[in-house]
Amino acid sequence: MLACGTVILYGIDENLDTTTGLRRSKLTHQYQGDIEARSRFECLAFAGASGASNFVGLEYLSGRIGERCGGFILQHIGSVKSGLSVSTLNVISGSGTGDFEGIKGHGRTTWSNTSKNPSQVLLEYSFE
Repeated sequence: MLACGTVILYGIDENLDTTTGLRRSKLTHQYQGDIEARSRFECLAFAGASGASNFVGLEYLSGRIGERCGGFILQHIGSVKSGLSVSTLNVISGSGTGDFEGIKGHGRTTWSNTSKNPSQVLLEYSFE
């Protein structure tokens, strides 16, 4: 199955460790479209001298896809370059609750820091 939609950032809390250059972020998102959910996303990022950065994170989504309700965790691995953020997504095996028990899948998000357009999400998923 395939779910598409947008993600809107509602809150952010960041801390930069100036010794290591690592940035820890906690974000709150609202998913709209095929995925109707709120999420909590925590990530760790590093930006080099070129301005490009790489990040890893875990995001807990709680909401609905179609008739199914519950929650699950997405793993993000991504990068930001020239204001464009792209991350690959993987559903963490065993993380599904409620109607999402047994969910597995993968996908992608894209964000543009230079555009007023919301981010895009694409998630291909199935159930064991």
